[in-house]
Amino acid sequence: MNIVKPDNYDDKELIAFLGQQESQSIESGLFYADQIAERLKNGRVLKGDRLPWSGTHEKVAFNGGQVSVWAGYNGHMKSMVLGQIIMWMSQKVKVGIASFEMPVIDTIERMLYQAAGCVPSQDFGQQWAQWSNERIYLYDQLDTVPAERVLGVIFYMAKELGVKHIVIDSLAKCGLPFGDGNAEKRFVDTLAAAAKALDIHIHLVSHLRKPPQSGEANIPNKFDVKGAGELTDLVDNVMLFWMDKKRANLIRLQNSGNTLSAEELTYIEDNPTHRMICCKQRHGAWEGTIPLWFDPVSLQFMPNDGARPLQLDVG
Repeated sequence: MNIVKPDNYDDKELIAFLGQQESQSIESGLFYADQIAERLKNGRVLKGDRLPWSGTHEKVAFNGGQVSVWAGYNGHMKSMVLGQIIMWMSQKVKVGIASFEMPVIDTIERMLYQAAGCVPSQDFGQQWAQWSNERIYLYDQLDTVPAERVLGVIFYMAKELGVKHIVIDSLAKCGLPFGDGNAEKRFVDTLAAAAKALDIHIHLVSHLRKPPQSGEANIPNKFDVKGAGELTDLVDNVMLFWMDKKRANLIRLQNSGNTLSAEELTYIEDNPTHRMICCKQRHGAWEGTIPLWFDPVSLQFMPNDGARPLQLDVG
């Protein structure tokens, strides 16, 4: 079917045909009477797949037909936390990961630690491999992959494999012309259309612009997301991930035998290692910060300091 272009907006037959095609999506207000009654009775109910931490379950959810951007400074572990999230989701739905910045076995190794909640044994690794069969699918390509091939991966995972959540890591590796904001906008538009058509959720990893003079101590917001200005406008959710480098440096000094001041010890006690910042949630009312504590052994991010890592049941 031809697509309406700027030079044929006056093609009345084509416009009429397209109108007929879209007519199935047009209804009067009465059609929504049952939905109106439910909304007025129960209010807005948060639907979708949740994050691993129970304290977030009434705040954030991820539905089919949506795209989320996950962004952070280099080295702030945004891909690692997303790996934990997507693996926990795989207990209920099939998930897919297309990471162009890390070999597949490295991605799996991280997930093995997160699944075991400790250093995984060889037996656990084999159990996880069996458990992950037809739950977790991984696309094995490194470096830049042309945008049309990325879309092909998405369609195959969704249509042929039944995958419901797909991670694309990252936008910078999707073969788009460097600095071409229009190309990025068109690509994200296409991702949004694919998510709706396939009823899946696409998690798109992006980077942040170079921080200001305050450096990585600057807690980012959605305007810091690198790329086309429309990027955060086009997607449904914007999730930022930030590591407190000041706290990490203080811990490093403390572990090296240095004596910290009372003020520095208080700073460590009062602040999490990381912050997940929900700065846009189109279909939910909540926006805010989720504090998380990183455990360097299990590679898990925990909801409070001192929490014990969880172990995924892969038996």
